[in-house]
Amino acid sequence: MKECLFCKIIKGKHDCTKIWEDDHTFVFLSVSPAVPEGGHTLVIPKKHYELISDMPAVEYNSLMRTVRKFSKAVMKFSEGMNIVQNNKKIAGQTVPHVHFHLIPRFSDDKVEFNYWHQPKLSKKKMERVAEQIKELME
Repeated sequence: MKECLFCKIIKGKHDCTKIWEDDHTFVFLSVSPAVPEGGHTLVIPKKHYELISDMPAVEYNSLMRTVRKFSKAVMKFSEGMNIVQNNKKIAGQTVPHVHFHLIPRFSDDKVEFNYWHQPKLSKKKMERVAEQIKELME
């Protein structure tokens, strides 16, 4: 299996601006930052998982502790923050390795998210969707 970009970064085979690491997680700055005022921080698991749903609980919990820890730091120098995590290309995942974007926000930073149309669903449709999700739970 070919190593993804983030696996190469973790192993030191690709340059990055590393902020921190522990046994399970790795934190570095994105080379394609959302905002020039504070770049944006990426938090990733050291083990390769493409989707967040692939992660075992121990790895997931460690990753979320790191996201929380660094989101506190980002909030200290910004006016707000978006935490973004995408799964699959259709949802905007450009590197097939679980990662969280901690994007500091500032007034007039020109960061735009494509907000979705919010259709009204009937109660019956909502119940069908909820039932489908329940049935698919492992």
